[in-house]
Amino acid sequence: MTWLCAAQDALAEGGVSAFYDLRAGTWGSPYPETTGYILPTFFDYAVFSGDDAYRTRAVRMANWLLTLQLPGGAFPIGPLWPDWERAPLVFDTGQIIHGLVRVYEETQRDDFLASARRAGKWLVEIQDVDGAWRKFTSLGIVHTYNVRTAWGLLRLHQVDPDPQIRDAAIKNLAWAIQDQDLDGWFRNAHFSPGEPPLTHTIAYTIEGLLESGVMLQDQQIIGAARRAADALCQRQNQDGFLRARYGPGWSSNVDWSCLTGDAQMAILWQRLFQLSSDQGYLHAAKTANTYIKQAQSRASRQPGVVGGLAGSRPIYAEYEPYRNLNWAAKFFADSLLLSINLEQ
Repeated sequence: MTWLCAAQDALAEGGVSAFYDLRAGTWGSPYPETTGYILPTFFDYAVFSGDDAYRTRAVRMANWLLTLQLPGGAFPIGPLWPDWERAPLVFDTGQIIHGLVRVYEETQRDDFLASARRAGKWLVEIQDVDGAWRKFTSLGIVHTYNVRTAWGLLRLHQVDPDPQIRDAAIKNLAWAIQDQDLDGWFRNAHFSPGEPPLTHTIAYTIEGLLESGVMLQDQQIIGAARRAADALCQRQNQDGFLRARYGPGWSSNVDWSCLTGDAQMAILWQRLFQLSSDQGYLHAAKTANTYIKQAQSRASRQPGVVGGLAGSRPIYAEYEPYRNLNWAAKFFADSLLLSINLEQ
């Protein structure tokens, strides 16, 4: 959390810097998408720590997000990619909805709800008939991990009931389930076509299905999430190492780990333990958390280094090499908070 605060303080806007580049010694631009889903972590930590400064920070993030919304209701990718800075994206919009719904719940400010409502209506308007989103997506292709966007729509429906919003979420969930092989692997959970998906995007997919299934009390959706989570649980090494990419049949030939995906899976295994009381999930989560702790930077006094978490282990591997990432820190913080709560 100290690192995430430093990532926010590094910039004047109120958003959270995407990364700290360890080679250049510089902070990256603010990232709207991840700021959207980091925001709930700050509210959670405010409760855990009893320090309202984290709540104030979360509201500041949300105020910044309001300034970015496009006329049609979507949110843009942001300044990390200057050539596409104002380009609307489905996934980014969905993740910001998560933050807007939470800040509305915490503050009851109508402008946050109105913004989330506009974003949700845009997602409904551009959704394909079969429930997938193919327009305004990264690289212009379909991504199964947009079920995390569907979950955002269900969260919006919770605070602002709208049958169209709920139906759009359910349609996407149904599409995602048919994208899953019998062994639990998802055919379109990748960032780019032809590459085995990262555990990061596989975990996005599992989380969207699991949390949506819980909200809808739908055992088929929960079962789809559990199949994939179980497959990864079976492939975790005793020391917590999980390969970064998995292709069809859960095959993998990479020898490095994606720390963001590791943290996300630790969260999901803990959630499955909460739902099932299966100690195997709790053991896998604890093992993952221990593995991630070993990679966390704790010895340095540099704000961009201390407490940070890199994209890959080893740090020079393929995914965001030599960078501490805000989304890695966010999911690790969430996993640790959940672990503490389970021990109480």
